[in-house]
Amino acid sequence: MKRRQFLGLAAALPVTTTFGGWTLFNHAVSAPRFDNPLFLPGADGPFAVLAPDNPFTLVAEQGWLPVPGREETPFLWYRTQVNGTEYQNPILLLRSGDELDVTLDNQLDEGTIIHWHGLHVPGRVDGHPMQTVDPGQQYEYRFRVTNRGGTYWYHTHAHHRTARQAHQGLASFLLVSDDDNEALNEALGLELGKTDLPLVLQDKRFDRLGHLVYRPNPMQGMMGYLGDEVLVNMTPAATHEVERRIHRLRLLNGSTARVYRLALRAGGEAIPFRVIGTDAGLLESPREAREAFLAPGERLEVLVDFAVLAGGDRVELHSLEFDPMAGGGMMGGGGMGRMMGGGMHDGDPLVLLEFVVRAGEATSAEVPGRLSRIEPIDVTNAAERDIRLDMAPMQWRINGEVYDPDRVPIEVDANTTEVWSIRNADHSMPHPMHIHGFSFQVLSRSGGPDFVREQAVNEQGLTVADLGWKDTVLLWPGETVRIAIDFTHDYAGDQLYVFHCHNLEHEDNDMMVNVRVRA
Repeated sequence: MKRRQFLGLAAALPVTTTFGGWTLFNHAVSAPRFDNPLFLPGADGPFAVLAPDNPFTLVAEQGWLPVPGREETPFLWYRTQVNGTEYQNPILLLRSGDELDVTLDNQLDEGTIIHWHGLHVPGRVDGHPMQTVDPGQQYEYRFRVTNRGGTYWYHTHAHHRTARQAHQGLASFLLVSDDDNEALNEALGLELGKTDLPLVLQDKRFDRLGHLVYRPNPMQGMMGYLGDEVLVNMTPAATHEVERRIHRLRLLNGSTARVYRLALRAGGEAIPFRVIGTDAGLLESPREAREAFLAPGERLEVLVDFAVLAGGDRVELHSLEFDPMAGGGMMGGGGMGRMMGGGMHDGDPLVLLEFVVRAGEATSAEVPGRLSRIEPIDVTNAAERDIRLDMAPMQWRINGEVYDPDRVPIEVDANTTEVWSIRNADHSMPHPMHIHGFSFQVLSRSGGPDFVREQAVNEQGLTVADLGWKDTVLLWPGETVRIAIDFTHDYAGDQLYVFHCHNLEHEDNDMMVNVRVRA
């Protein structure tokens, strides 16, 4: 059965536009017919939950995974065996205070390394791209998890190979629990894998044989490489039956470049949800929302109450339409800007996932008004630093710099606080900016497009995706975002990290700088 037949895509033919010989506009992802059960983590196999209590090894290698509608598809994965059980890309489940002792064994035919995205760790075990190890080599990680509970993840950070290796499969969740998370799940009766659902959104391209295709041309390498179908937990056209009760959705944007404008719809009507967490854990209190942006690398945790719906009702997770070039004047609002946005950083509407409400009695639960405690970073004596994002011909830059492993453009003193004012150029595109090793708090957002300003939840212009602790923040063309970073740590000696765009094609094209935290 052919892929488009299987997915039930709309009959419209693909539309392709070229510019200077490069494809700019690949047909938008069409709404599928939902007929594939959502893949959920089990006791073993792909995305199974592993709570390691002893040292183990993650083998990076070529494997094969069943994707609905295809024969087994070649993927890259992290494989391990623990107590006789085999796992591929395991969801690592840890508790704050646990020690992680894991060895990366590179059995690929190219270099790779693992980055523990969002974790506060010493530079030696962070997964800096210069730590990339050659085929046949190993790299040992041993560190204590000091982060608050939240939805983190681990993925390849191989120098100049991150986007392709991530697109081919080298990524998975790392969930951290703590007292606040356990209290929330107990209060709502939530169970991981059943009513507490990790959901990774990834757009992919497959050839007619069902093999993943990652071949960006120069323009796609500059703007971002988009897939022509979206998988949720490796499932295209996914559907999932839910009980009439509250569910916790842990949403991760694992795409290399695509930004999602997430919303829930039932019968064409908007369904509100409650945002309870962002990148680095729970908010202080739930915040009701009807939509939220999720950029590559970001996470968003939401509660959806299916108890208010009837059995048989269908709720769809959408990505609403937006103009990715809006806000700063880079051909935004139509014309070439819309063509480049539609093809290279798509803002076209998508339907990602369907929930079907199961018939039966509804289960009600009271959502706690207080989820956690977040102390605002004291910026009274914080040093101010300006960061500028701009573009040279076919090259995105940070403060006029592209990555040079021998240069350290940003140096800060340990145990100090800084406020970074990050300004995206008017003639630009969205950039999700990520710092390794530390979380931050977003102080203000200004200058962005109307559809972002309309989502503001306070006078500082923050959206629900900016609240709490963050490690990745999205900047639109012409926008300025101010963040506060506390560089407190107790690691011996200088620590080297990176600050980069999490559009992974941008990262691989050297939109990245070293950051040294001096002892």
